[in-house]
Amino acid sequence: MSLPASDPEPTHQGPAGQAPSTAKGIGAMWPVVVVSDAGPLIALGRLDLLPVLDALFSQVLVPEVVVAECMARPGNPDAQRIRHALDSGLLLPCTAPPGLLAGLEAGESAAIKHALSLGAAVLMDERAGRQRALAMGLSVTGTLGVLVRARRRGLVGPVAPLVTALRTSGQRLCHAAVAHALAALGETA
Repeated sequence: MSLPASDPEPTHQGPAGQAPSTAKGIGAMWPVVVVSDAGPLIALGRLDLLPVLDALFSQVLVPEVVVAECMARPGNPDAQRIRHALDSGLLLPCTAPPGLLAGLEAGESAAIKHALSLGAAVLMDERAGRQRALAMGLSVTGTLGVLVRARRRGLVGPVAPLVTALRTSGQRLCHAAVAHALAALGETA
């Protein structure tokens, strides 16, 4: 089943025609391992919600280049939270295959290439990267998808205030994707 990249729920496509596996009793099919780009980690770090990843996925792998992007401003609270998540083993640093994918930055390229090498899913917000990952047959979700899943599992309260907090912090979120996510939860902006 393929959903639009802006859908708040993960887009399900098993690698090489395989069906995705179930992670920690989520109910809906979703890969157990995700490889993350910087955007969702920074957003969840800003909200102090990185621990929800542990309830949704068995492993969250972070390519070294993505770790470097997340640590670019080590004094920021989100970077400190990401550092703590790395130190505690919630986020697992990894080495991705070298090289860039045309039109993508280093972090997006590394996340996609490593996910392909493992048959894992991708956690990414950047539109071009999401589209490329989907075109390569990977399952993709982003910050909004994580928040929707976390809300449905009772791990967070209403998502609308979280979206407002992200926007106030300078996070760019697609208005249509936010409206879709909130509508899926019966919330309004």
